[in-house]
Amino acid sequence: MPLAPLGLLDLSTVTDVLTGLLTDCVQGSPILKQNQFTINISGLAPDAAREGADCQLSLYLFHVDQDKFQRNLQPGSPIPPNTIPIVCQPLTLNLYYLLTAYSKGDYHQEQQAMSAAIRCFYEHPIVKTSVMVGGQNVPNEFSLTMEIESNDELSRLWQATTVALRLSVAYKVSGVLISPEATGTRAAPKPQYIGLSLDPANLPYADAGQVLGTYRTVEYQAADSTIALPDVRKYDLSPATVAAEQTVFLYGAGLDKSTAQQVFLLMPPDFQTEYEVTAWKTASPLTQTASRYALALPANVGVPPGNPPTTNTPPAGVYQLRVGRGAAPAYRSNSTPFSIAARVDAKVPPLFSGAGPFTMNGAGFVAGAATEVLLETLPLKFTGGAPAAGFFTVGGGGSSLTFNPPAGLASGRYAVRVRVNQVESDPAWWLQVP
Repeated sequence: MPLAPLGLLDLSTVTDVLTGLLTDCVQGSPILKQNQFTINISGLAPDAAREGADCQLSLYLFHVDQDKFQRNLQPGSPIPPNTIPIVCQPLTLNLYYLLTAYSKGDYHQEQQAMSAAIRCFYEHPIVKTSVMVGGQNVPNEFSLTMEIESNDELSRLWQATTVALRLSVAYKVSGVLISPEATGTRAAPKPQYIGLSLDPANLPYADAGQVLGTYRTVEYQAADSTIALPDVRKYDLSPATVAAEQTVFLYGAGLDKSTAQQVFLLMPPDFQTEYEVTAWKTASPLTQTASRYALALPANVGVPPGNPPTTNTPPAGVYQLRVGRGAAPAYRSNSTPFSIAARVDAKVPPLFSGAGPFTMNGAGFVAGAATEVLLETLPLKFTGGAPAAGFFTVGGGGSSLTFNPPAGLASGRYAVRVRVNQVESDPAWWLQVP
């Protein structure tokens, strides 16, 4: 299986980084400038670092254990985007090093070398490096601290070697991650659309036509959008809310049957009056399948005329859809709800600023209490004339809405919300108050 881009594979990498850090520090140490002698730095065990006449500085990895505080946490390092994820928290280790100095016949060199090394590690409590894991350059970061060891513990450690006790100190390196294996598959992308099977066998009336629900993906420009940097946001609605010149999907089963070729709209409040709206079906065969109809609402808004098919989008409200064949009481399927809202047209950027009043264009606005305008949760009042502060009005035969923010409105950004007959329109505009 592939490796996750996290941590490291080789513990000697940590040793090499620390000895390299020591080498750089010691070479620039003020002690070495005053006392000229050679210090050999290595990761060898104390009994192996005794050759030659020079001073030996040994940083030996003598013990490893698992960090008990990291066992159940999420990965401590960020995983780059579009990479293979890991299954669980990687193995997190603590590394224990014994730092010791040796100089044959000269204790000054031993203590001076140890002084330079301790000062170096004190000034670098966080050590950073990059290693190659699975062909990727992976950043790593460790903490470096002096470990408190008793004389008895250090004595037992020295007794495990074949040389006599020397000046030494223990250091702990924490947060060393061992690279885990990846899941073997890339993370699935975020779902953008839903799909239904054709004529599922577990639906009891699929042979004649049955509807399951309505669905629509709402797209709108965020407040900070510009023509150069559009910021399109999306969310899904089911049951759907749709406006004039927008498309709603009607899902079901058996929609390719002869008994399900017509679409009927049921009117509130009792949903007994029906109008045929088969003309709303789009012409594309890709959107008309056995499990889905795409219905495009007309541009005009008004009370639907009688059958044959409607040429207008009904006023805002809650409606129902069903499929069938012929005039009632011929076959009719079950019905499913959806809502029609007033359409609010937006521009880019969709942000009002400065002094009001402000005008929004669209379709389906209704004069009077049936229309509500809110700035976030602050409602405005309707007026039939020019809107004063805190009021709005409807014009253009329901194709425009003009509002004036209340006086003394606190500074900030407010979403301009429009409801008609208690059905809220898609997000479209924001108001920026300085």
